[in-house]
Formats: sequence, structure tokens, C-alpha cells
Amino acid sequence: MSVALVTIRKGGTREAMIAATRKLKTVAEKNGAEGLVISQIMVGPDTGQWVIRIGFTDWEAFGKSMQTTSNDPAAHEALAGVDAISEVVSRRVLASVDL
Repeated sequence: MSVALVTIRKGGTREAMIAATRKLKTVAEKNGAEGLVISQIMVGPDTGQWVIRIGFTDWEAFGKSMQTTSNDPAAHEALAGVDAISEVVSRRVLASVDL
């Protein structure tokens, strides 16, 4: 069962969000994430908002990554870069179901 941390954000230009999220991806993967994907909502009431999905292989990997990230100054700096240009709308933790 994989786990994902999904954050919805508003604000930030396309170029600024991509640049800031690239830095966040590097740190997230260094700290145990399986990957990071950024998407932009294109239709509906949340059009223009950003979806950042950080994936983990399982709950153990998620927990270890959260612990490591909380003590990593580079992670705090990368997150501050994203925070400086966009605002968190919501955050969810998803657990997949293998079919």
C-alpha cells in the first residue's frame, strides 16, 4: 500500500512554482520520498490551483521521511521557498488500495 502527501496551493506563477517545487522534490527524494509531482487544476471551481503530490512506498517510508525532513534545514528552506509564493489551501494524506 503506497502513501501520498497531497497539498493543494493557490498563487504563484507557473515558472515560480515549478522552480520552487523542483527544489522541494530534490529534498523530498533525498529524505526518502518515492517521487514528487506537481499539477495544476485546469477545470472547475479550483482552476489555477496547484496540486503537489509526494509519494512513498508505504507507511514506514512515510514516517521515516517525515522524521528526517523535520530535522533537515535544506527541507525547511525548500518549503519556505514554496510558502513564499503560494498559500496552502488543503493537505491530505492518502493511502492507496491495491486492486
